Amino acid sequence: MILNILFRYIIKPVREFIYPPVCFICNNRIEDESLRVCSLCWGSFKLVEPSDPTWKEIKAKFDEAKFIDDIISCYLFEKDGKLQDLIHQLKYQGIKSHGIKLGEMIGVKILLDNLFSNADFLIPVPLHKLKKRERGYNQAELICNGISNKTKIPVENTILERIKYTQTQTTLSLIERKENMQEAFILSHSRGDKVKGKRIILVDDVITTGATINSCAKTLLQHNAKSILAASIALAQ
Repeated sequence: MILNILFRYIIKPVREFIYPPVCFICNNRIEDESLRVCSLCWGSFKLVEPSDPTWKEIKAKFDEAKFIDDIISCYLFEKDGKLQDLIHQLKYQGIKSHGIKLGEMIGVKILLDNLFSNADFLIPVPLHKLKKRERGYNQAELICNGISNKTKIPVENTILERIKYTQTQTTLSLIERKENMQEAFILSHSRGDKVKGKRIILVDDVITTGATINSCAKTLLQHNAKSILAASIALAQ
């Protein structure tokens, strides 16, 4: 009790005076350090909806491949924008709380969509075990946890396995991305019954061409999943 009082009224105020909490994006001071990002930066992220040309283009690619039934996303990914900073902090700088927060925002949208809200479980797009060991975590799993916090849809992170150590997709053409993802994923041992007849949401941070998501979905459908949906923080051109 005494320690709690000391921390609340003496230690914490002194610490905040010396090291005031600042926004991870713009470095401006914020009142609530648990937020990590200020409201101005959150508000600057460009929302994306089904009427947006980027959404339509990506949806058309999924419709052509016939592995993904529908997509849901929150933002438009803009190169060198503040959202890119946030996602890079999540993926490469260990700011895991960003993934939970962004996942919760996706979860709010999912609750408004009956097709998505009735899914059986979430599957994060897996990292190859070497890349996960290098990074220490899979950002897609963190996003899934945030979605699950809002929707209560369970997360299954041991069903899909990435067996192909692929180079980054960012500099590749559409054809190269597809080739890069061929036979990159398998179903983990003895998990076929888990996906049979299920509606599954595949989750990734950013969807660009859909090559990675399509490769995952194809593997799941080969093991008799009922339908596959895709969710992401952002869509990119």
